[in-house]
Amino acid sequence: MENTSYIALSKMSAMRRQMDVLANNLANMNSNAYKGERVMFEEYLNRGNTSLDTRNNRSSFVTDTGVLRDFSNGKLNNTGNPFDLAITGPGYLSIDTPQGRRYTRDGHLRLDEDRRLVTAGGHPVLDNRGREIVFPPNENNPPAIAADGTITVGVNQLGKIDLVTFENEQGLRKTAQGMFATDLEPEVAPQTSTIAQGMLESSNVEPILEMTNMIDLLRYYQNTQNLIDGEHDRIRRAVERLGRVTA
Repeated sequence: MENTSYIALSKMSAMRRQMDVLANNLANMNSNAYKGERVMFEEYLNRGNTSLDTRNNRSSFVTDTGVLRDFSNGKLNNTGNPFDLAITGPGYLSIDTPQGRRYTRDGHLRLDEDRRLVTAGGHPVLDNRGREIVFPPNENNPPAIAADGTITVGVNQLGKIDLVTFENEQGLRKTAQGMFATDLEPEVAPQTSTIAQGMLESSNVEPILEMTNMIDLLRYYQNTQNLIDGEHDRIRRAVERLGRVTA
């Protein structure tokens, strides 16, 4: 197979990866606080046989190097649920899991059977001292959660929600249930980042834009396939002519 076909196949492989990411964005367009993703590409230059003239023996391939996450805030939706929390500005809730500390912006919380404040998946939310937040028994008043994360139930102040951020958010690794893992050291979120009670952050994915990108990508894929088919026909005709000449 000629270099033309190899280069086209590298492009198709990268576009397949990009299509997977676009499809995942669309699948999560209704997920709380989901952040859209984009594939990063770069040129891979193969210099071929270095004993030949490299100006005429270089092949430029395309390869995907990773995924870039869009951390812009999604829209806030009013739910009226006192256990729904939305973060305005940069920041993450600290979550305790069996796999270690995790971080999330999905503020759809609830109380479990032990009256701990937990995520929808049942993992405890931590306060700024690294402790679980436990509501007193026989207290049915809804909590009041201030913009700085301080939780008050009746006359009892239960603690302050741990709101953190990271210097390099792209270093966060996506895990299950809308959470992130990282080896980076968390920092206290800036004062401009606040917690809005009774609201949830929606996904920042724009469905119409994602569908448009998907249609364009499909066209590019088909054009590349046509290029490969044309190159295959060219080689076949050349072989047939060569066979007739040597016969």
